[in-house]
Amino acid sequence: MDAGAVLEFLQLGVSGIVVAAGLLLIAGGSLGLLRFPDLYTRLHAANVADVVGSVIVVIGLAIAAPDWAIAVRLLLLAALLMALGPTLTHLVAQAAHAAGLAPIAGRYAAPRPGATHKSTPP
Repeated sequence: MDAGAVLEFLQLGVSGIVVAAGLLLIAGGSLGLLRFPDLYTRLHAANVADVVGSVIVVIGLAIAAPDWAIAVRLLLLAALLMALGPTLTHLVAQAAHAAGLAPIAGRYAAPRPGATHKSTPP
């Protein structure tokens, strides 16, 4: 094995680790979308985890890019994702607020699997 093959192997290994870390963050954001009670907390989970996770995935792909031109384009895409993700999330939250959707106030207790639902007075 020559030095070029070893460096390419290390490059792809580091890229795989970075992409896997990004995908793990995206999976955490998806779990937040399923668990959180209202639109605003779900938006927060989706924004933080998915934007950061997608940027990390794109950076991992830029590490594995065979050409510098492709790597630069991927890094520009990562910058675009960092700029657009929070902006679009803010627009969705602002539209929901303008439509009158209020966040859940007070303490929230997640329903437990198999438990019967009790109606509580407001």
